Amino acid sequence: MFVLGTAGHIDHGKSSLIRAMTGIDPDRLPEEQSRGMTIDLGFAWLKLPDGGEIGLIDVPGHERFVRNMVAGAGGVNAAMLVIAADDGWMPQTQEHLDILKLLNIRHGLVALTKTDLVEPDWLELIRSDIETKLTGTFLEKAPIIPVSSTTGEGVDRVVESISQIASSLQEVEDISKSRLFVDRVFLLTGIGVVVTGTSRGGGFSADSDVYHFPSGDKIKIRTLQSHERKVDRVGAGYRVAINLSGVDRRGVNRGDVITGFPWKGQPSFLAVKVKNLPNSTVSMKEGRKVLLILGTTETEAIIRPFASDGIKPGQEGFAIIKTVAPVAAFIHDNFILRLPTPQVTIGGGTILDFLDHYPRRKDLKAISPNLEARQEKNPSRIIVAELEKRLFRKAENILLYSSFSSENIQTAVASLLDENIIIAHDGYLALSVCISVVLKKLHKELDKTHKHKSYLPGLTADVLGKRLRLPIDDQFVLLLKYLESADHIGRTRQFYHQPGFTPQLDEKMKAQAEGIRVEMKKAGHNYPTLDQIEAQFGDSGKTINFLRDDGKIRKVGDQFLMTVEIWKEIIAFVTEKLETDGKLTVAEYRDRFQNSRKFVLPVLEQLDQLGLTRREGDYRVKGARFDERHSI
Repeated sequence: MFVLGTAGHIDHGKSSLIRAMTGIDPDRLPEEQSRGMTIDLGFAWLKLPDGGEIGLIDVPGHERFVRNMVAGAGGVNAAMLVIAADDGWMPQTQEHLDILKLLNIRHGLVALTKTDLVEPDWLELIRSDIETKLTGTFLEKAPIIPVSSTTGEGVDRVVESISQIASSLQEVEDISKSRLFVDRVFLLTGIGVVVTGTSRGGGFSADSDVYHFPSGDKIKIRTLQSHERKVDRVGAGYRVAINLSGVDRRGVNRGDVITGFPWKGQPSFLAVKVKNLPNSTVSMKEGRKVLLILGTTETEAIIRPFASDGIKPGQEGFAIIKTVAPVAAFIHDNFILRLPTPQVTIGGGTILDFLDHYPRRKDLKAISPNLEARQEKNPSRIIVAELEKRLFRKAENILLYSSFSSENIQTAVASLLDENIIIAHDGYLALSVCISVVLKKLHKELDKTHKHKSYLPGLTADVLGKRLRLPIDDQFVLLLKYLESADHIGRTRQFYHQPGFTPQLDEKMKAQAEGIRVEMKKAGHNYPTLDQIEAQFGDSGKTINFLRDDGKIRKVGDQFLMTVEIWKEIIAFVTEKLETDGKLTVAEYRDRFQNSRKFVLPVLEQLDQLGLTRREGDYRVKGARFDERHSI
């Protein structure tokens, strides 16, 4: 299935030709029928000679309704440019053709209407002028078919030409990312809210859940119709009417989008490649207010071109567009730009990226290489570009808002993994070269620490982040986890170090450590304090910390220090008492180790805190972690 749209100046016979081909009047509004002028979008369908069927969108030709024309043209696969023989090329003929080019329409034909009103010589003159005007456009080699909707002459040839276009077009790809830009909303008595549009990126099924953008609400499809026939499902590229439940008529408008998947983002900052039309009357300069039209969505916006002097008529370049309202855009979607007043089309372009902020002018230069890579519709290049912006990205979300199918994305990811261009870790993807750059800096910091402060077990994540000038966020945590899992770095408790590194004391600290341990053994169960040790051995804090980290000594309470051998002696005594008697008193501990309450109480309180014992009145009994006592 594909959809063909009309284009052309007012009163050139677009609607009349559709009636002649299909028997359907696309002018549905009473005002349109009474005035004989198309105001809003009209819809019909055409049965082809081979039995196939296509959708038709009829657009208004008056300059005041170009915005409606753009809304219709955004959902077509081919176009029929309609030019009246008695008028020839007119202003909206040119504007509509410009819009079709900006929307990247590549297939179509030209219907030269009202031939019954002109002489053959005049017809040839008009035909020659049209051929000249179409030079260099996608319609340059398209058939120009004389036709009269009044007499019927040439109508069959138009239908045949459309049939040939249909047979040459590839099936609209279903990438399982369904979007429907709403072009009509109405309320039917006894049925409810109905929206119409052209399905993009995938199909829709009756009795299924869908989502409303921009609200994010989950709603339900009751029934579907396509070409006034009830269907259970439509595929990509179909004109469809959807009867929705769970939504109020006032909650849905033209320009809203129905999607087959939850839309988590609210894109308002678009990085784009934009073209200013040669016949435009304005330069796209910093802060220029524009109307952005994407599909049937229209929103006010301002533009920030990368070029300091703007984008002049006939030029193209990168820009950031800040929209007033979010848009349900995909990478490589085409859009149109118009002036708010006077309402004229000045250009359009292609969406290349979505940003989470409005970048400063001085930051634009750094963004350019990333946008250059995104212009090509190559999933591998764009995946790399995505990972250049952020170190780790969830694999399941990569290129979610793009016109690539999950199969295309998975194939590209697999190829990049095979070539070691990217790495995968715990459901995330990252660029190998970016990992390598950070790892090189990290190794440098660890080597420096191991060399000059070999007594340290390593560096904590906080210290590493500050040394590397990286934020301590989820990205940094993922980085450290990956590097550890890949054996690029080691970790002991909260300290990160080079693989296989073991802390070592220098000669001076070794002597100091031996002296401290001898002093502690001599003190026995009259445990020395940290202040006493530092007073006796001078600046010994680093040595004490090393001995603690190495498991040679323990700190009890706020101040007391003891050797690990003394601690084991305490654990053995407490174990024996609780296993034998089931309880322990302060006096029993004091009598066993021949020390005073100032030493006893801190030890017992430490055992309570560790969960090895639990206080019940004047006794200590087994705590919740008593069975883990030998590993604590």
